[in-house]
Amino acid sequence: MLTVKDNNKLDLPKQDNYERALAIGLDIFSRKDPKWIAKKSGSLISRGGAIVVPHLNMHVLLDLETKKFTIQETGEEAPIWLSILCVHYLNSSEGRKPTGKLKHFREFKEGAFYEPAFNRRTKEILIAVFGKNPSLMVEVGKELNGKVLDSGDAAIELSYFPFMPITCVVWKGDEEFPPEATVLFDETAELYFSAEDMAVAAQMAVLELMRRSKR
Repeated sequence: MLTVKDNNKLDLPKQDNYERALAIGLDIFSRKDPKWIAKKSGSLISRGGAIVVPHLNMHVLLDLETKKFTIQETGEEAPIWLSILCVHYLNSSEGRKPTGKLKHFREFKEGAFYEPAFNRRTKEILIAVFGKNPSLMVEVGKELNGKVLDSGDAAIELSYFPFMPITCVVWKGDEEFPPEATVLFDETAELYFSAEDMAVAAQMAVLELMRRSKR
């Protein structure tokens, strides 16, 4: 089981050649109609010529001329992992909205293969950080524009991207049972992300909850 101290040492899941993955994604994007993509992904086109993609409580900008990703609120360059997830989301968007039917990660294609690592990077963090105080997850989740759900002892739905929600649920432990947690996706998630992308997105969402809980 992870401890709170261990959480600060977690590394990103390894992906071969981030730069190449981003370049391939941008090449695919360059052959698409930006206005169509913006409409189908729940994004918009800014006057400055960028696709504006809502992400948690921020916005990721993809400059249509330079093909650079930045965070609108800070003006900083987006981390490469976020840029990759964003371009994969845009490239896969066809307007399919979430149905509200949630599934465990292992239920998606290749999810069972990645599940042990997925649980270490998501479920175990939630238990370590929020297992004794589930309401804290709701508090920090609201800071990320999360939607409070009636599930477990605390549940928050995070809009990772407009049509890509990630739901975190925590059950408080007692004298008989230890704390428990789970991370769920809408059944449409596999239309946008591979299992590996889903794992990275979920981990980074959970780590953001953890970081805000330490303030």
